[in-house]
Amino acid sequence: MPIIKSINPYTLELNAEFETISLDETIKKIEIAHDAYLSWKETTINYKKGLFLKLADNLEAEIDECARLETIEMWMLYSSSKAWLQKTANLIRWFANNFENILKETYYETEWLKVKEVYDPIWVIYWVAPWNFPFNQLLRAAVPNILAWNTQVYKHSSNVPLVAQKIEELFTKSGFPKWVYTNLFIPSSFSEDIIKHKYIAWLNLTWSELAWSAVWALAWKYLKPSVLELWWNDAFLVLDDSDINKVVELAVNWRTRNWWQACNSSKRFLIPSNIYKEFVEKYSKAMSELIVWNPMDEKTQIQPMSSEKSLIDIESQIQRAVNSWAKITTWWKRLDTKWYFFAPTVLANVTKETSSFNEEIFGPVASVMKYENIDEAIELANWTDFWLSAVVIWNDENKAIEIWKKLEWWMIFINMIAWSRASLPFWWVKKSWYWKENWVDWLKAFTNKKVIVY
Repeated sequence: MPIIKSINPYTLELNAEFETISLDETIKKIEIAHDAYLSWKETTINYKKGLFLKLADNLEAEIDECARLETIEMWMLYSSSKAWLQKTANLIRWFANNFENILKETYYETEWLKVKEVYDPIWVIYWVAPWNFPFNQLLRAAVPNILAWNTQVYKHSSNVPLVAQKIEELFTKSGFPKWVYTNLFIPSSFSEDIIKHKYIAWLNLTWSELAWSAVWALAWKYLKPSVLELWWNDAFLVLDDSDINKVVELAVNWRTRNWWQACNSSKRFLIPSNIYKEFVEKYSKAMSELIVWNPMDEKTQIQPMSSEKSLIDIESQIQRAVNSWAKITTWWKRLDTKWYFFAPTVLANVTKETSSFNEEIFGPVASVMKYENIDEAIELANWTDFWLSAVVIWNDENKAIEIWKKLEWWMIFINMIAWSRASLPFWWVKKSWYWKENWVDWLKAFTNKKVIVY
């Protein structure tokens, strides 16, 4: 059987390797997960709540080890990883403390009829998880889905098998019944056999556009509902009355979040023409001064990419942008022939005809474009296929209000970088989404809303 390898992207050393399981073994695990579902759906609210609060406690208790695993498998800065793990523990607690009220039965009368609405689970859910936030991305889906009395089988990204193993271990250590959460070490070629299985009721995928379209096609082929999240190309819109030094600081901090590989970080910077030249100069200088070093060191600002393929893909995307009239204002290319480092790269002179304008570069690249008036800025901000959140920097509140009305993004952040919370909706528009995450809707998504009329 094929081998899954965990490789440290900083040292290129082999952390561990795991044998994949056969298709027959995979199908058997799905069937056992369904058997577990039949028992799990009968458990009480208080029992479930206690298990998830224990899961949050155990994640916090092992936060140093979990952060180490993220760092040695997919390059996340150790200090950033600890912060994200704490955020994940808080997410678990929010859902555990609120799911009873969100999924409570409701009663009403209409047209002389009595109506009762309840939320039922929907069997086994299959999810393909991404690597860029390997604990948070997976648990923010698994927690509400299992709280809704479903069971889960997970294929985590192949470059983070130690994290995948650790998550299953945390569920077991927290007292969850076996097979409520199941990790699958499998090749992606098993996907169709899994999706078409009778007991798989729903699909969830966070990945690239290519994978998204392939899984969506299978979901439609086998009539399975799905939640699909793919690419984003978010706008950072600066108004002409902004403090340029503050703008540069925010632009650096937000584009470098999680080493440039976060879905809701700004990737297109829209700058008014009167400060464009100054912004490009200061922004390029600030990017070039970021500290490259060991991701375990707190001083480090630039950590390695996750793989050799990531470097090749980014080089190709930058070259396409240059071929479509973008101008590089920083030194670029790999920082070392051995490690997976890539220099922070600023692309100036970007227009709607530049390739990076309408494709996400999931790495250390920022696209900067100039606008002449606010109508042009709004058109540029809205002119993309991949939408999640927008950032607007302003000093004039009245002008900002008019801009909010015209931006077609799901969420707009004013004078701050974008972020997510369990208690706030998190979804996309246009080609970036199919369904939504977090908040009340995320818990309800993986249920059957049953209506009883009497």
